[in-house]
Amino acid sequence: MITFRSISLFTMLFCMVLPPNVAATSSTHISVIVSLVDNASQGIAPVPAKIGNGDDPRNNLYWGALYGVKTFLSKADGWRNLGCEKDINDTILERCQFAWKDKLTVTADAYRGSRIDQAMLDFMQQAATPPDATQREMVVFIGHDGLMDAQNQPIIEHFPKHAVHDKQAMVLACMSEEYFAGHLLAAGSKPVVTTYSFMAPEAYVLEAVARGFANQASEVELRNSAGAAYAKYQRISAKAGKSVFGANIQSKPLKLSLR
Repeated sequence: MITFRSISLFTMLFCMVLPPNVAATSSTHISVIVSLVDNASQGIAPVPAKIGNGDDPRNNLYWGALYGVKTFLSKADGWRNLGCEKDINDTILERCQFAWKDKLTVTADAYRGSRIDQAMLDFMQQAATPPDATQREMVVFIGHDGLMDAQNQPIIEHFPKHAVHDKQAMVLACMSEEYFAGHLLAAGSKPVVTTYSFMAPEAYVLEAVARGFANQASEVELRNSAGAAYAKYQRISAKAGKSVFGANIQSKPLKLSLR
């Protein structure tokens, strides 16, 4: 005989045996495009060879290193790595899914460093695509500011245009307010977190902003969260951290600490 108690007991047991990597159901989602740092093809001050190989996600500064997206979100408090898939195609070398509590899901793609042009174009195309009516969405670019490099300028001609919509955008790259904000506005997206100086685009900033976004923080609150996280991990003053993201702009360049 099936009773209410037996149904309740079965439900409890079923929930208990669900695997820990079952994806959270959430109406809030962030898509992250990570352009792997690459000494060989990007106009950057070279980083150590092991973390500067744009073909090696496992050790790359922006993906597999201590403060890379995959490593940091896999270990951060309240976060779960829901699973990763390698070699999506010749350009996307790995894709990982993450969840923060039951409030947020994140899809992060590691792009081959030499394909930073495609990473920027895909980011802009996602920014121009209006969000699903049932979701709150943000799109994020992390990596070198490829628009600073002359060889990437032709990609701008392919950046999409769109009427204003509700998708928010963040660009963790040097001087992204100057180089990306106008293009994002033309794509209809709202650039809520951009940078006003040179900076280290490491994942603690993404993590702090993601939590704020999940809790429906305002643009000012998101920028403040980014600045606070940056100040903490870079070991600089709170004022200096906030200046990177648009508050209390200072003229002196900040010393970067890359791991």
